[in-house]
Amino acid sequence: MMQSMPDDIETDIDTSRPSEATRLRSIITSHSHGLAICGVSGPGGIGKSYLIDHVLSSIDPAKSGWLTLHTDASHAQLRGDFFALVDGQMARRSIGPPADPGVDYFPQTRRVAAAHRALVTRVSNELERDGAPEDVKRAAVAILKAGHLLNKVIPKTREVVDVAKMNLDPGEVADVVDEGWETVNALKALRDAGWMPDPLRDRLSTTLMSRVKRDLYGVTADALISDLSSILYDEPTKKSDKKAKYRIPRLKRLIIVIDDYEALETTLGDFLISSLIPRLAEAPFATVLIIGGRDDLEDTNPGWSQHCSRYLAEPIRLRPFDVETAVALMAAEGIPESRQAVIYELTQGVPFLLSLVIEEAGTEGTSALFLKRFFDRTTRWMGREEIDWFVRTCYLDEVNEDTLRYVFPEQDVGDVQDWFESESSIRDPSAPVFRVRPLIREKVLSYQEVRSPRQHQELLSSSRRPGQTPTS
Repeated sequence: MMQSMPDDIETDIDTSRPSEATRLRSIITSHSHGLAICGVSGPGGIGKSYLIDHVLSSIDPAKSGWLTLHTDASHAQLRGDFFALVDGQMARRSIGPPADPGVDYFPQTRRVAAAHRALVTRVSNELERDGAPEDVKRAAVAILKAGHLLNKVIPKTREVVDVAKMNLDPGEVADVVDEGWETVNALKALRDAGWMPDPLRDRLSTTLMSRVKRDLYGVTADALISDLSSILYDEPTKKSDKKAKYRIPRLKRLIIVIDDYEALETTLGDFLISSLIPRLAEAPFATVLIIGGRDDLEDTNPGWSQHCSRYLAEPIRLRPFDVETAVALMAAEGIPESRQAVIYELTQGVPFLLSLVIEEAGTEGTSALFLKRFFDRTTRWMGREEIDWFVRTCYLDEVNEDTLRYVFPEQDVGDVQDWFESESSIRDPSAPVFRVRPLIREKVLSYQEVRSPRQHQELLSSSRRPGQTPTS
């Protein structure tokens, strides 16, 4: 589901972000054939989801003949499950007006998803029968659910198998990822019965389960395109008459929105680049693929430049509001002029933070529930380990490999520093040193003081004594 800016600050985005809104609207409305891909990038809280949602609302896609499909990372437990994202979100059973709510418009995609889930169950049962250790079993099943093992484009590397994004505890399974990979590779459930030369196998192996085992991305993309063609494209053949119940009148073009791409890239990136995008480019209907994420697409995977560059529109990069825009927003929300400069300095013009300060200003004081909402919104895309890292860095005036040693074990220092340097949503971009954004730090420390007073005092003491011994 598309997400608006927190608590829906009532403002006209065409005024606050005229260039970006106009450009995205133009890309959509001017596209009539083939495939166009538009990346919307910027740090967390900058308003990517809000911009996309606003532009789509302003053009009313269904009335303009567009079918709109969405996928995002709002459900943390689903980010590492390939079909939870494809079958559960992108090809959801209810796709809204003018579709018939009683019709499932993605039967082919559903068949592939069911076959893959049956395969995962067979693998899990085989691991159980073979007495595989629980951590190896969990890693192996997670690898399979993410779709990684069943595609030639995926190499066997721990870097590709991001256990944190599969909702596995890195501390529990990181050391057995390779073992899990080898275990799954050896399972009977993943091997086609019998042996035959590859050319003959390729010609005769046409069953759905065999195709799922050999090329999950390809068979899934084929199924999606088949279903979408039935919805959007009238084939002048008798075959189309059999699919008539899947045709949605007036819809002839497709918009796919993939939001929070930084959290989904591990699971969906190679599927998009290797299989779905080439098929969308050749489909008999026009498609606009909008991908919102923290980084430019071409920086996330070299495949975007190597294989998709012909379809890429100029990226839309969002930046913080300038002073004039932020002041206008605050004035519209009744923030006294005497406080506006201070608020802008604290928020640095980031829409997400600005909206929270405006919300807080509308209440009498800072409540514990407000602090909890602030914390939850700031950490919503972080795993459990990253949340702990984030909280501890908030106790430091500066974040570097020396100061980290006062609140982290020695073995974690390098990983935490690398993570912090890449976490643009919480890092102060204007500071001459690495540090947490001032407003975020202030609210998180206040929340920790309310939630965990003893731990708050311990971390406060550790971080404020540069001369004391680092944690062991």
